[in-house]
Amino acid sequence: MKIFYYEFIVGEDAIDVNHHANNAHYVIWMQEAANAHSNAVGDLIETNLAQNRTWMVRRHEIDYLGQLFLGDKVRVKTWTQPEKRSCSKRFYEFSKDGAPVASAVTTYVFYDLARGRPIAIPPEIAKLYED
Repeated sequence: MKIFYYEFIVGEDAIDVNHHANNAHYVIWMQEAANAHSNAVGDLIETNLAQNRTWMVRRHEIDYLGQLFLGDKVRVKTWTQPEKRSCSKRFYEFSKDGAPVASAVTTYVFYDLARGRPIAIPPEIAKLYED
């Protein structure tokens, strides 16, 4: 499993009426971290779409352990783990100043756009995420 780190600063657009980062923004940051990791290993969105396939989300789970505020520097540790023939789980650990803020898991399905159904993750794609 290849571990990937994604960092960002909490912007004003993420702050809600409670003056902390809104929970909906965690999903956005999870997607950004996943896309950055996929691009880094060579699992390119454009390549998959050109072959009429893509990763689709089946489920998100998030546990909030702390709060994020405007200007906080956040580090997301993410990695993947195959689950079934067509599914993979992606794990996330959010931290600021070395302290955990949230942990999350997304279940992704590898999907054939032309047939409108899940397909087996190609071995060449799975291998990109291995050490």
